[in-house]
Amino acid sequence: MRGDNSRLHSRRLLLACSTVGLVLSATSMAHADVHLAVGSRFEPYRYTKAFLPNAPAPAIGLANQSFQTTSLTPYFGAFFAQRYGVLLGLDLGWVSQSSETQMATNLTTKNDSFLQFGFSLGFKSYLRDLKKDRIAPYLYVDFFKYFASVSTNDTSVTGDKASAQADTASPVGGTLAFGAEYFVGTGFSIGAEIFGLRLSHVGAEYTDTAMTRQSVGFTQLSMYSGLTLNYRFQVQASVKATDDADDDRRRPSAPVAPQPTVPPPTPEAID
Repeated sequence: MRGDNSRLHSRRLLLACSTVGLVLSATSMAHADVHLAVGSRFEPYRYTKAFLPNAPAPAIGLANQSFQTTSLTPYFGAFFAQRYGVLLGLDLGWVSQSSETQMATNLTTKNDSFLQFGFSLGFKSYLRDLKKDRIAPYLYVDFFKYFASVSTNDTSVTGDKASAQADTASPVGGTLAFGAEYFVGTGFSIGAEIFGLRLSHVGAEYTDTAMTRQSVGFTQLSMYSGLTLNYRFQVQASVKATDDADDDRRRPSAPVAPQPTVPPPTPEAID
């Protein structure tokens, strides 16, 4: 009983500390610059693929054997104090195929479709202040997950097998990268993720009609490089003055021309 009370007290203390931390964080962010951002990442196609010549061919089949199979290129983000940002990347793909085969009077129609949706949630931190005509290095880390669906009217493919096939095209993983951006202006920059590491994994299993369990897993770690285009829009200004205002204050003001003085009238002028 005493142990239960101690754990309950610890949970309440942890909850209180978390609440205080969130309140302090929200208060500090309320006084910071807030920018909304949109952008895109371009990764040149890599022709290298996984090479496993001695591995048996899985019964499920792997749809994710390339070192570049995801395309989380567009992103939306929010940056606080200009240097720290939370980014959301999105990807969507859909394809449908229909084919017909006719033998004498027997017409067979086959319909197949594939749907894939992915998202990434990342954090970006610049290592120096952002200014126009200046390069700023940064660190980037994210987590991504894909969801896929396979549909077919082939009666030999059970729903369990179609679900397993979709699982092989639903990777989960993460990214760690170091890059740099050149700020052309306060709202636009061109960047490059120079050293990037991406880890992803897929796994699937199902039981066939002969009650035989089939399973497969695939994990890959690869390096990548990419180019980025980034746009920012300020939605909240901080209490602290901006760099332009600081420059204006530091810039010496032009000297004020002295006003001409009128000499007092002489007695002769009064007469």
